[in-house]
This record gives sequence, structure tokens and C-alpha cells, in this order.
Amino acid sequence: MKNNITIKDVAREAGVSVATVSYVINERNDKRISDKTRKKVLQVINLLGYTPNQSAKALATSRSGMVALYVTPDFSTLKNAEQLHFINFLSSFLHKKNYDLIYLSDTCTEKFDHADAILCYDVSLEYFLQIGDNNFAPLIALDCMINDPLFFQVNSDYEKMAQQACAYFHSEDYALLLLETPNLERKEYLKPLFQNIVYVKDFADISALPNQNFLVVEQTLYDCFKDHTKVCYLPTLTTEKAEVLFSCMENAIKRIPIKEHNILV
Repeated sequence: MKNNITIKDVAREAGVSVATVSYVINERNDKRISDKTRKKVLQVINLLGYTPNQSAKALATSRSGMVALYVTPDFSTLKNAEQLHFINFLSSFLHKKNYDLIYLSDTCTEKFDHADAILCYDVSLEYFLQIGDNNFAPLIALDCMINDPLFFQVNSDYEKMAQQACAYFHSEDYALLLLETPNLERKEYLKPLFQNIVYVKDFADISALPNQNFLVVEQTLYDCFKDHTKVCYLPTLTTEKAEVLFSCMENAIKRIPIKEHNILV
């Protein structure tokens, strides 16, 4: 049983006074509180599971059995194929956990109150924060780097993948082949781990690739290269990763305090 969260805990984590938290909770419009501060307080309240009264506690413990999903829209044909593969996989996985998956388009970034949690798959930091600013349901980043302790982020362990690829190719040179991503933070994270990274957007990019060793991690690209003799396939989308994502989601929904929010699988 977790310790009772107090208004002082919220104030400390949000970096504001207890009075400010009280004003936000009671929707006091006569006090000058910036929109940024108000959203920060509400996000901390959600993260810690602070419930100022019994009716709020009842609201916090209610479940809809639905999980909302955002992805980057209309990126490329190859990207859309990978997103569809991911959506089919995740929908089937969550169904076994008694959850339904709702796909939300980029035109629906306003507040969405009908889901127990919101997942953002391979999105830009700006897009993630836009969704986070408008929603106070638990928000989780998947296959993107947000680097904010308020939010869980679940990514593949590319350092381990690099070691596996090195062993597979017997220390020969290889390139990490990836679909283009809008998440610049993930690109920066990958740079020191691989000597050569190639991003592709369309079939023309694939046709122009040299004949070399490739580490492939996405199903769509593997389908294009599965007959290639110089490919090491280490899928980023696995049941193990989905289980970790689900655990993070459940902890966030139940407001269970977890110190480590940067998860590598």
C-alpha cells in the first residue's frame, strides 16, 4: 500500500507553493497563475495520484478499459505500413489484457477523457508535449525519447542490439537501417552507439542502398530485406517489450510511484 499523498508532496514535486496547488485544485481564477504552472500542477497531481476528496478518489479509480494511441500522421508509405503493423500487434496484445485500443488522429490533440492511458508511438517531442499539455490521463512514450521524469518512456535497448549485431557480423562493419523518425532526441541517442546509421523514407531510398551489412529492427524494412544475405534482424516490437509497456501503463494508471521512468528493453 503506497503512502498517502499530500498537497505538500504535490507542491514540492511541481516546484510551487501549497497555496498555488490549492488555487489550481479549486479553480481559483482570481489568482494570477500562468497556464504553464497550472498544467504542471495538474500533471503532478495526476502522476502522484493525489486526490483531495473522496469524490475525486472515486473518479481516479474508475476505469474505462480503453487506451488511446497517437502516432505521427502521413509520414511515408513505409512508415504507415510499420505503424499499421504496430497498431495490429498492440491491439491484439491489449485485447488479451482486457483493454481496447483507440487510434486518435493528429486533429484530436485536445483533451480526451475516455481513456485510462494515452500512448504516443514514435512521435516528436513537440507533438508529445502538445498532447501532454491538453490531457491529464497517464501519458506514456513508446519508441521516442522525451527525457522528462513526469512520463514513462519505453525504448529498445540499442546498446545491447549493437553488441548482438557486432557478434552476428563477426565485427565486420555494418549500418543500422531505420525508417525516418520525427523524434530528434532518439536520433541523438543513437549516434554514439552506431558508427553508421541510415534513415530511409521510401522505396527509392531502399533501391539506392549499397550492398553492405545491415542491422534491421523494423518489420516493414525486414520484409524488404528478408532475402538479403547480409541482414541481422533484431525486432524492436516484441511481446517482452509490450509486457514492459503494459506494466508501465498499469503503474501509471494506479499512480504507483516508480523511480525509473526511462525503460530500455
